[in-house]
Amino acid sequence: MDEVEQTSRMLGEAVTLLYESFAGYPLREWTDPCLHCHTADEERALHRVPLRDLTPDDLEQYVADSLMLWGDLDDLKHFLPRILEIAATEGFEFPDVEIVYGHLAYGAFTTWPAAEQAAVRDLAMVHWRTALAEGVHLAHFEPVLTGIMLIEDDLSPYLRHWERSGDATTLANLAEYAREVARIRSGERAWNAFLQVGRPGGVYGTVRPGPGQVTDWLARPDLLARLAARRGTLPDPPAEAALEEALKAVGELSP
Repeated sequence: MDEVEQTSRMLGEAVTLLYESFAGYPLREWTDPCLHCHTADEERALHRVPLRDLTPDDLEQYVADSLMLWGDLDDLKHFLPRILEIAATEGFEFPDVEIVYGHLAYGAFTTWPAAEQAAVRDLAMVHWRTALAEGVHLAHFEPVLTGIMLIEDDLSPYLRHWERSGDATTLANLAEYAREVARIRSGERAWNAFLQVGRPGGVYGTVRPGPGQVTDWLARPDLLARLAARRGTLPDPPAEAALEEALKAVGELSP
């Protein structure tokens, strides 16, 4: 089974687990939108079809304001399987994927029951794998990484996938991000703006540890050694070429 087939299988399993894990949260007749900000028609859109059939257009206004100006945590958990399924597949034009994950952080995700956290993490991992393989550009994967940083204290599983992948696009994106971190460290650009609101008193709570974990991981000589040890083991020449590109970019970050 190649990486694309494996990721597709993982997506199906993760989505199924989400619906099973959050099945105990029924849809209320009225989910309490702020009527200064939203209309009754937007509320009715949430009830027009079964959960699995809701479209990005049906959900976008709710997703943008869930917990803050619309409904409570049980409402969010009712819609969450469909919200995350859309985020990991066709995506929302609005709101940004960082908001999807950021609202989980706002809802104290790390205090949720263990089974619910595990189901979200399974989906986040397959979302991450899909985003990394979509195309060689920050726009494909940086928003997903930022969203994951907003809910996770430990990025190790996501970073392990990145360095161990045999997919050429995924490895090329490792090089792309190493170069971007170099620009961040030099002051040429800042971290993703959604991480900036994570300061004490900000929208999503305290400062997140993710950026520090990523920069430390990229700058460690042992990452460079592990990547170098993979030379000659990858499935095709494009993957080998992407590995060399990653080695060069990561090497420039190492002490």
